[in-house]
Amino acid sequence: MARRSPALFGLLVLSAIGCTGPPAEVVIETRVGEVQARSDLEAARETTAALAEVGAQWWAQRDQRRAAADSSSAEIRGEVSASVPEAIAYDPVPPQESSSFAAQVHALREGPLDEAAMLTRNLAEAGAKLWPEIGPMLLADRDRPKREYKQVLALIGGDVPNRYGHFALHWKKAHGYDVRVSEDWFEDLLGLAHARVSKPLHPVYRDALLTVALLRAASKAAREDPKLVADVVATLLDSGYVLDGTFRDEVGRAIDAIGDPAIPPLLRESVAPEGADEASTAARRAAYATYCLDRMDRLHPSRAIEAVSHERLLLADVLQAYAIVRDGEAAPLLLDHIDADAPGVRRAARAAFESYVTGPLPSVRRKSIRLLGGRTSTQRAELSYREHARLAIRQRLQTTAPDLLEPECELRLAGGLVDAQCEGQPERLFRAYVSLLDQRRMARRDATVARALSSDDHIAGAAMLDTLLSDGSDPVDPDLIAPFYSEVAAEIEASGDPARAAQLLRKSAMLLADADPDRARELSVDALVLEARVEGVDERGRMMLLGTARDLAPDEPTVSAALGQLEAQIDESSSGTRGRLRVYLLALLACLTLLAWVGALLHRPREPARQP
Repeated sequence: MARRSPALFGLLVLSAIGCTGPPAEVVIETRVGEVQARSDLEAARETTAALAEVGAQWWAQRDQRRAAADSSSAEIRGEVSASVPEAIAYDPVPPQESSSFAAQVHALREGPLDEAAMLTRNLAEAGAKLWPEIGPMLLADRDRPKREYKQVLALIGGDVPNRYGHFALHWKKAHGYDVRVSEDWFEDLLGLAHARVSKPLHPVYRDALLTVALLRAASKAAREDPKLVADVVATLLDSGYVLDGTFRDEVGRAIDAIGDPAIPPLLRESVAPEGADEASTAARRAAYATYCLDRMDRLHPSRAIEAVSHERLLLADVLQAYAIVRDGEAAPLLLDHIDADAPGVRRAARAAFESYVTGPLPSVRRKSIRLLGGRTSTQRAELSYREHARLAIRQRLQTTAPDLLEPECELRLAGGLVDAQCEGQPERLFRAYVSLLDQRRMARRDATVARALSSDDHIAGAAMLDTLLSDGSDPVDPDLIAPFYSEVAAEIEASGDPARAAQLLRKSAMLLADADPDRARELSVDALVLEARVEGVDERGRMMLLGTARDLAPDEPTVSAALGQLEAQIDESSSGTRGRLRVYLLALLACLTLLAWVGALLHRPREPARQP
């Protein structure tokens, strides 16, 4: 019987559908907007292509079954199949070096398919050290077309977006259709029986395994090294558009796995380049970053800031990101942190809010409104970030400092001109409020210093100053607190705590490093001498501390005396040790001599017995 072609099979299926009437299940999809609109002709073309694709897969599976049967017959006749991949040497543990990583990638692509699961799990454990190799591989071009990846991923319910970015399986699942949608391509691909993948698609299956492993490795690298988070997030967003977005569904889960550290880079990436066309990849990539934030429930500024409020560095990074995003809803939240105790958070919040109230006026989006009678009018679609900032700072001043408020003004004059005085009002109000906050903080700082210096308990006063310095408050006059630290150090040394006294002397030296370097050096030398007296420090450590003190002050008698005393102790200890060793050696020699004498007695030849 002549062999039918896949295209002929597709035509037969279409004919059968046309003769038998409508299908058992009709899916009606309604799309709104330019991007998702499709004509009936395009839908028919997609349906025809899908049917032809199913037919091609059926014929490929039939050929595979015939080839398997022929291979079995050949083995029975004693022939050896040349299609079995050769084993590739590699270390079967998660890679730690580039060479091991490359070997396992090669083995996953070319080695026996039975080892693919172990290799995939190993590569998924590659950490931050191998990120330079992981990133480029995620962005590399694929040799096989998107439709072949769709065939493999369809076996696990992997949802691949179409050219408009629409995920059909997720849409059907959300609308009540009984369809399988994979939420973990990694485990589902590993659990897929190899027999279900046709032999021509094995390379595609291998590459899909490699891709999901690299996506997991990327998330792991970002969690291990915070410095890599921004680069990892940017790479993952780019990989979401490789091969026309084939892996985007799994890319989103990889971004989710990074967690809250991904918020700042996602915020920055959600801003499309100025002038970018809405249909461009750059604009769609920015929209995808926004979607990732929304899925993580971190799109609204209050949710994003609240999620990182317990980590100062991350909170500062998020606040700083709003200097680029300029989300109007974030304006009042930034004002909540412009007087924070942590200096990094305080600086980030101030810089972000300043970006709202400085620079040229932002453009305002407008919308058309149809009025009664058929007329149309244009109105602002939303408030600009400058207006949000103006309202936020005025409301804050009404609550905390009404004396700083200015009268309301009209930004637009007759003829559409901008009132420069009114345009600069938000910035003036913000700077006046910041100045007031700084004055209040200085007053609180001075009151704390005065209370600490006047305290009857000098040790408690030193603890108050320690707290003041450690919380990032503004610098205190070193001439005020450095002498106080030195006095407290003398008291603590007398009480028998040289370690704590040395700490206070070092703080005094640090405070005076710029104002009085000679005095700072003297205090550092005294701290080194005290640290050499701390219990638990061995002789080598004491010698290193005192040697450093001698380098700083060669003529200091205290250092010379401490060194002489330590050297005498070392000599005495050495002599005592030598004496004990001499005694031990003499005792050992005596024991050996005794053993030799006893051995000689035991092995002495006996005289023969006399005959009677």
